[in-house]
Amino acid sequence: MRKSRVAPKKTAKAPKRKVAAKKAVRARSKQAASKNMPAPKAAVARPAPAPVPAAVVELDNRIAIVRANLRELVEQAASSAGAASEELLSQRIAEQEERLRRLMQERDALAR
Repeated sequence: MRKSRVAPKKTAKAPKRKVAAKKAVRARSKQAASKNMPAPKAAVARPAPAPVPAAVVELDNRIAIVRANLRELVEQAASSAGAASEELLSQRIAEQEERLRRLMQERDALAR
């Protein structure tokens, strides 16, 4: 007995892509797009910002230090227990807030 052979099915071949043609179309579309775009404008020289006085810079640094101190004191107050330590921290926080208020006033007066 002979086994019958089943012929393999022929699959439809996909059409070959034309790579060169696509590249040419892309190149033409890029050229057309670049022709339609306006030429880049020349760089406009911007005026330099006004120099900040050294006194203002110094006050800004001192303000940053006081704010950092306040943050640290508030963290300590939140983690501590006991009336004596709370009173001391509350007093130190009030002092730092007053110092911050005075520094901000000085800075505002210099900035004008």
